[in-house]
Amino acid sequence: MKIVIIGGVAAGASAATKARRTNEHAQIVLLEQGEYVSFANCGLPYYVGGTIPKRDSLLVVREELFRKRYNIDVRTLSQAIKINRSKKTVTVLDKRNNTTYEESYDKLIIATGARPFVLPFLKDCKNSYTCFTLYDVDGIKETFSTTPIRKAVIIGAGYIGMELAEQLNLLGLDCTIVELKSSILPQFDKEMTNPVVYTLKEKGINIKTGVSVVDADVSDGVAKKLKLSNGEEVECDIVFQTAGVIPNVELAREAGLEVNRGIVVNSKMQTSDPDIYAAGDAVEVKSIITGKNVWIPLAGPANKQGRVAGCNAAGGNLEFKGVIGSSIIKVFDWALAKVGLSEAECKDQGLDYNVTIVHPLHHAGYYPGGKQLTIKLIFDNSNGKIYGAQVIGKEGVDKRADVIATAIYAGLTVFDLENLDLVYAPPFSSAKDPVIMAGMTASNIIRGEVKNVLPDKVFEFLENPEYLILDVRTPEEYEFGHIKGAINIPVDDLRSRLNELPKDKKIIVYCGVGFRSYHGCLILKGSGFECLNMSGGWTSWKMYYPDMVE
Repeated sequence: MKIVIIGGVAAGASAATKARRTNEHAQIVLLEQGEYVSFANCGLPYYVGGTIPKRDSLLVVREELFRKRYNIDVRTLSQAIKINRSKKTVTVLDKRNNTTYEESYDKLIIATGARPFVLPFLKDCKNSYTCFTLYDVDGIKETFSTTPIRKAVIIGAGYIGMELAEQLNLLGLDCTIVELKSSILPQFDKEMTNPVVYTLKEKGINIKTGVSVVDADVSDGVAKKLKLSNGEEVECDIVFQTAGVIPNVELAREAGLEVNRGIVVNSKMQTSDPDIYAAGDAVEVKSIITGKNVWIPLAGPANKQGRVAGCNAAGGNLEFKGVIGSSIIKVFDWALAKVGLSEAECKDQGLDYNVTIVHPLHHAGYYPGGKQLTIKLIFDNSNGKIYGAQVIGKEGVDKRADVIATAIYAGLTVFDLENLDLVYAPPFSSAKDPVIMAGMTASNIIRGEVKNVLPDKVFEFLENPEYLILDVRTPEEYEFGHIKGAINIPVDDLRSRLNELPKDKKIIVYCGVGFRSYHGCLILKGSGFECLNMSGGWTSWKMYYPDMVE
């Protein structure tokens, strides 16, 4: 058996090594158009900033190891330019001598990945870079060492863009972020990123959202200023283009394989041609949550998909069940994690969902050093199926996100979350872990114990005479800041002061994080009032509307 793999890095390299572990006797050829068969893309921003000091640290598996340990015929600087399905060959361009040749295959694996989106008017600028390959960061490092750099502009506030912003700030650069969407990290719901925006501004990073770069002032091949869609101009010594990636599907499409946004594969990672597999950033796979095909270019799925493709191409039998879309990012001392669908994505899908927001400490409050977490849990309004979650904080974020991701993968509901048996000791968690607390509040909502409302809905009701907003915190908390128009009755005084509340209005109750207001709603409900608990309380309100506090 002869297996040819197009592309290395995550999916291709994983496919090659798993193919060898599955079949010791197969002939395996790996074609990589670059010089490096496998490197750590995700570490590139940290090498730019010096957090990862050595370039060699990014070379995960070297060409020599593929040959000696795995007996894989690795051919770098070898670009597949055509797939000839009728002949079962691949036309290869040898970049070393600019010649082409035909390579036959029994099984073919396409791992062509994706490429960065680049604005055409910046394509040939000497000081404009992507941060996608070792070649990119070599150029960036060279520029830093030879040219005075003071002002950096990052186009795109996704994961790579935000990691670069942190690293460039640590280098002392004056950094501006330009993002087309209305918020940074647009994969997240906006309110979950607002606390991070405050930190970025505190660090001196300029943020411009809801605008795009439409042109550049270029002199001698160097971009001096970027022109924005709102008429502003931003000076720059260096530009980083991190506004997303485009799947490399041209080879597959030209070969007549089924392609939507990405290459269409089944759970075996087979394409529409049973002798051709595909994996990584170039493919579409099934969403475990919706059952629909999705394109999610992330390193974790790419590695697992490559492993499945390599095994099956070599005669094995593995299955890739689908993706959730689990990701996490560090921005200075913040961690932000997202698993499954965001609220915006649930709206786009037309799902009947509900949301709860909790703000517990990452470990027991009486143990020193507790840091506040925010968990936004999104779930089916009737059966409690978990659609997704976003977790932000400064400690314990990854643990909680991973628990919820596992729950989604296993098909658990919010009713399961409230009963999870998780490890507990005061330095690590609380007796009711933050994930369990999120499950409890979600379950309470579905069971009808209390009706909840999110801050954005409360905002819509501010001028509505049918609603009254009740703050059940202490008078001192109320004076420190409250929602415009809210009246204050502390929860411990509520039973004795019910006569102060009108029964002909719907009462929106809030406190600091949603716990006291939950009790307040139960008191009101038991006395015949119609009430709603604002999820996450004043802490959530400040995340949604950081500039709207009284």
